[in-house]
Order: sequence, then C-alpha cells, then structure tokens
Amino acid sequence: MKKWIALFALAATMIGQTACTDDTDDAYRTYEVAVRLETPELAASPLAGVEVTALGQVGTELKAATDASGVALFALPEDVYTFSATHKLSADGSVYTVNYSLQRTVSRQDFAGGATLSLTMAPIVGAGSKQIILKEIYVGGCQKDDGSGVYQFDKYVVIYNNSDQRADIKHFCISNAGPYNANAPANNYVDGKLVYGEEDYTPAHAYLCYLPKNLVLEPYTSAVIALCGAIDHTATYKNSVDLSGADYVCYDPEDFWATNYHPAPSAAIPAENYLLASKYCIATQSAMAWSGVGPGIFIFSTGDNDPLAYSQDAGNRYYMPGRQDNAVYAGAKIPNAWIFDAVDIYGADYVAQSLPRFSPVLESGPIAMANKQGYSIYRNVDKEATEALPENAGKLVYGYALGTTDYQGAASTDPSGIDAEASMANGAHIVFKDTNNSSNDFHQRARASLKK
Repeated sequence: MKKWIALFALAATMIGQTACTDDTDDAYRTYEVAVRLETPELAASPLAGVEVTALGQVGTELKAATDASGVALFALPEDVYTFSATHKLSADGSVYTVNYSLQRTVSRQDFAGGATLSLTMAPIVGAGSKQIILKEIYVGGCQKDDGSGVYQFDKYVVIYNNSDQRADIKHFCISNAGPYNANAPANNYVDGKLVYGEEDYTPAHAYLCYLPKNLVLEPYTSAVIALCGAIDHTATYKNSVDLSGADYVCYDPEDFWATNYHPAPSAAIPAENYLLASKYCIATQSAMAWSGVGPGIFIFSTGDNDPLAYSQDAGNRYYMPGRQDNAVYAGAKIPNAWIFDAVDIYGADYVAQSLPRFSPVLESGPIAMANKQGYSIYRNVDKEATEALPENAGKLVYGYALGTTDYQGAASTDPSGIDAEASMANGAHIVFKDTNNSSNDFHQRARASLKK
C-alpha cells in the first residue's frame, strides 16, 4: 500500500510540474511560465497586482496578476506569445505610464531542465504628466456689505489632483512670478524680451511658501490653501468667503507679521498644515504679497532639496534687470522641471499694458480678471476626458451658469457646459483642461466656489 501511495504522489507531482491535461497528447500540454516585471526606478517596491497578458499567435489570450514580488504565473500551451502589461505610477507630483512588452516562444524544450520557465520584462517609462494643478484662484476681493469699498484680505487658491493616482509630494511650494502685477513698469524685460524666457528656470519673486510635511492628495480631490486670513471672513463681510476650514494656510509671523493679512489661523487648521515662508525680499515687508489685480502664481516642489536652504542660497538668487543686489527685486531661481502649474493673470483694466511673466514652456496665454467683485479664476472642464470616465455615468451636472462678462465684453464661461462643483458634489470625478494656456484653460467665475 505504501508503494502505491508513493507512486500516486510522484505522478501528481509530475502533472503539477508540466500542468499536463493529457500525458499522451502534447497538443493539450501546458507549461508553467513565470513572468517577472522589473521594478522601475520610480517605484519603491515591486509592482503587485498588475495585470499581465499572454497573447498567443493562434489566438490564445490569458491574463494573470503579479504577486508581491512582481511575478505573474501562467500555464501555457506551446506557442509564440506576446507578453504585455501597462501600469501607472505617481512620483514627485507626476503620473507616469509604465509599459512592458516581450515576445517569446514557449516550447517543450524550455522545460527539459526544470518545471518553470522564468521570463523578465524590462519597464519602458513614458513621459510624466503633472498631477497637481491650480483649480481656482481667488485674489481680487469683494465689495464691503455697505458699499464703502473693497475687502481683499481673503485670498485663497484651490489645488487639485487631476489624475487617478494618489499624489504624495515632498516639499510642496507656492510663489509669485514677478512683478506682482503684470502691468508694473519694473519688470523682467530687456529690449522687449523676457530675460529668462529661454532659460530653464523661473524666478520666485520676493519669497516662497513651503509645506514642512508631504502634501498628500487622493485622486480627483481638492485642497484649499488660504493665502492670507484663514478665518471666517463672512463674519465681518457677507460678500466674502469662509476660510476657517481651509486645508492649508500661508502663515509665518516670524517673517510676515501684519495681522490684517495674517491673523492667527482658525483652530481647525493644524499647525503642521501651515506653509512657512522663505523671504529674500526687502526686510521690512510685513506681509506675503499676492496681487489683487493680476498675479502670476505657480506651484512646484523642490524635491529632495530643502526649500528654505535652496531659496536662501545666494547662488540661486535672481534680480530684475538693472536692479542687481536690490532686495526689493530679488527672486529665487526655480527650475522649470520642478514646476507643476503656472497661471498668468492680467488685470482686466490693464491687459494692453501687461506682459507675460512665464516662458511659453510653462504658460502660453494669460487669463484676464476683473477684481473687487468676488470673482474667481476657475479652470475649465475637459469635457471629453470627463465624460469618458465610466464611473461618471449619471453623475455629471450640465447647464453651467456661473460665467461672467470678460474684459472685452464677451462671455467668459466654461465651454464644456459642465458644472464642475455640482458634479463633484454629485460624486463625479472631474478631469480639468491643462494645455499650459490659461486663455483656454480658465474662465472668470461670477462667484468663488467657497461662496455658497
């Protein structure tokens, strides 16, 4: 009896090794093939859960997912196979598509020396697309309730993860391109040419704000950054906005102590969510200056470089033409490769006098803004990409009606017709336009999105 049991166990082992469905018919024999995906440099660990496809010349198509070591197992009959896989990775604020492809003949000769054929596929990493964008910019202020003037201590921006991948960004920063107003006479032009227009950097004018911890944003989600006044401004002026629930705030009283711009933030905002400042402008500047007429705002990451040390390094200093060593006109050179998004806003009353502050590689067209009316600059929806998401079925809200009249008297609205805020409240995922041309990517919104 023991002999028969041993023989049975041996037979079972042989069948398992060759995955044979009929020992007497090679046409039905299958062989175990282990396909390993090499880990790209972007990834911290092997790619698990990635679907690998084995497509045979005779039409056989099998799929298997990689395990924790990045290996997918197949039982395949003899044939010539194309193995392929596609995966997305996020790193340093960008999304990368990683492709794998390998053609290999699987034949019985491969298994003469062992039970498994091991194959390895090398990654092909595509160009990255930026995850984090500026969704909304509110800096122009609003009318006071009694009509006595304008209130402009309630500035904010909204950033957005415009991808289906989680963003985890080290050393996230926000700053201005100089001058503060695009129409200012002191600018970055010599002989009608932007002096850094063909360089690989953009100066962060006067100061930058940086987050001491990693910025984490889930797919298709937003975060509000109060540029000044992380409090409920509606308690004083009903036309304003409530920033007491902002996710982050630019607040560093050590360098910027003007309490009208920078009152103590709402207790609802933890101190770890304060964006601290690195100031290299004139020492007496008491507040972080964000233009209420037409700012050039950009967001970026210094990566593994400490933002404070990098921006304070004299080797990274920039001065406006003709103003060398004048701290009023100082900037820090930010490599364009670090920049996620840039928006050039012209004051609606000064469009003809305004000049671009970003090189075309970052921003090829400005958006005009009428200030003092409670308007914001809001990003347009990518209609085709948004409607293509299967999870959006029945969730998109159309009939957007919050556009305004622009500085030329024409309508300024989202051409998609999709109400992004209402759709997101309805559970939809929005993909916003990002062509690096704010003229196409943004419109003027009649009511800031935080004003309900």
